[in-house]
Amino acid sequence: MAYSDNFPATRPVFQADFANGGRIDPRATFTRSDTPPTYAAPSAVHYWSNEKHLSSDNLLLQSSDFDTTWAAEGLLSTPSGGQTDPSGSTNGWTLTESSITGSHGVNQSINASGTLTYTVYAKQNAGTRYLTLVLLNNSYDWEGATFDLAGGSPTIVSGSSSGFTSVSATQAASGNGYYKCVLTATGSAAIGAYIYLASSTSAPSGTWGGVVYTGDSTSSIDIAFASLSTTGATDYNATTTQIHREYAPTLKSVATAGQPRFEYDPASDGQSVAKGILIEGQSTNLLVNSADFGGSWQIINSTKEIAAIGPDGTLSAVAFREGTNSLEKRLLKYYGAGGGNVTISVYAKLMGNTRRLVIREANASAQSAVFDIATGTKVSGNGSIESVGNGWYRCQLNFSSTGTTQAAGFYLIPADGGDYTASAYAGDGYSGLLLALPQAEDQSHASTYIDTGTSGSTATRASESLSVATADIGYTGGPFTIVSETEGGYGAFPRAFTLTDGTPDNRIEVHKSLDPSTSSTGWYAYASVGGATYVIAADIPSSAGASKVAISYDTNDVGYCAGGNTVGTDTSAYLPSSINALHIGSTWSTSYNQLNGHIKRIALYGEALSDQNLQSLTAS
Repeated sequence: MAYSDNFPATRPVFQADFANGGRIDPRATFTRSDTPPTYAAPSAVHYWSNEKHLSSDNLLLQSSDFDTTWAAEGLLSTPSGGQTDPSGSTNGWTLTESSITGSHGVNQSINASGTLTYTVYAKQNAGTRYLTLVLLNNSYDWEGATFDLAGGSPTIVSGSSSGFTSVSATQAASGNGYYKCVLTATGSAAIGAYIYLASSTSAPSGTWGGVVYTGDSTSSIDIAFASLSTTGATDYNATTTQIHREYAPTLKSVATAGQPRFEYDPASDGQSVAKGILIEGQSTNLLVNSADFGGSWQIINSTKEIAAIGPDGTLSAVAFREGTNSLEKRLLKYYGAGGGNVTISVYAKLMGNTRRLVIREANASAQSAVFDIATGTKVSGNGSIESVGNGWYRCQLNFSSTGTTQAAGFYLIPADGGDYTASAYAGDGYSGLLLALPQAEDQSHASTYIDTGTSGSTATRASESLSVATADIGYTGGPFTIVSETEGGYGAFPRAFTLTDGTPDNRIEVHKSLDPSTSSTGWYAYASVGGATYVIAADIPSSAGASKVAISYDTNDVGYCAGGNTVGTDTSAYLPSSINALHIGSTWSTSYNQLNGHIKRIALYGEALSDQNLQSLTAS
């Protein structure tokens, strides 16, 4: 069998491999307006790049086992494990001082540099001792902070020759009587990380920042969950014999206005699997202060603080922690919206004991969806969940509402909770979820993240279009074949491509039949000749995921195929006249009916290809 029996013997007049090429043909035109204030500034428009960022780290070994790698200083006995920790489990350790005059604590030597964030959870056990944390470099420069475990404010002390800068200390009440104690400083490599007991009047001093006093052989503190991060994050990532360091795909903002977005699969396990060029319609993020959950976001029976690196590679994720009473635990924002389809979305990651996330529209419709972040599954409701790397998931609730004022509510519920009513439970004061980059849109799906920053304003990403003039590629009319490979496709009738004269009167187009949330995954081919519109092919069968579709077109002789399946035919079609443009991932208008998905590849042939060609070009 000759090669041309299955593959075209002629070359296409136009072809683009967006997945592998990562560029726009100079004959084609891509547009998206990024001009504020009507539209989002370039920095607010995001896409999944092939770049990785340091998503989480902990440079301390045995981060909750203080008699293994940690060296003891003047302790009466070996640290005692099995104590209650902030989460209610038994990973806490008791440090009991001796009766000597000297320092009382544990330490660990590590190599680190840059902005160092040292976090330890601690509480008083016997007596009224304080906690002191010290960072010491190999030049005996040091920074220390003493934390009042009775609820006061921390005190910072610097060594006489300290080379550390940007020093700060904070403490906050946590679960089971613990305080989260954080010392942050920018310094050099070869660091010693020290945990000291301190008397009420003691402070670090001397050459190495020791805390020296005469112990009473009975006073003690409990400690747990030690970490040293180079990202500024204070979320806890446990270690044993190896440090913790995880990288994740970066949800990146475009560098310039109107920049095309060539996306990669964030769930591809670091393999940078290309998805192609993203074509989306206009969308507005109605949730202001999306960068930090600040402003008028309400927090109920919970706490929130910026604590971790978000999917965008910045310190943007909040630790949404439960309170200890039995009321509901929620983070909520009211926003204005019209009626119809709405989508609320957020990125979420586990923190502490296993908790589920509920997304609920809490004002106009009371519709909700439940997500199990531990297993990456949707438990109930209308929505979806998608893995984006290093334990992060994007969760979305899709619903319909007639309300003009709506509320995006994010609720914590227990690991076995089935709906938002389970948010009324007794919390431990420590567990919760990391949340980042919330969004609410007046449409049936979540588009890529649009950053509303901290200014209290909404932001709109303009619609995108990609087209090429047929005169520029040598197609002058007559029979043709077009082949495309797409991934995704959301909204009402998302378009894979359209050949048109610039009006709806003369066109050939292929679009997805329904939203991907429905059971149908097929495609429709439409034609309009002189304003009379009719179906060429209905529900062209294709497999889920990426779809390869081909249409071979001649008067009274149309062939259509998807996924290498049997070719369908139409013998009553006419060729539209005066076709002058190929729109890729959209219809003849740039204001609506975009694909809202990815074009991986597309090719236009200036002839009608055979059935064998269509099957071969669309086969996997």
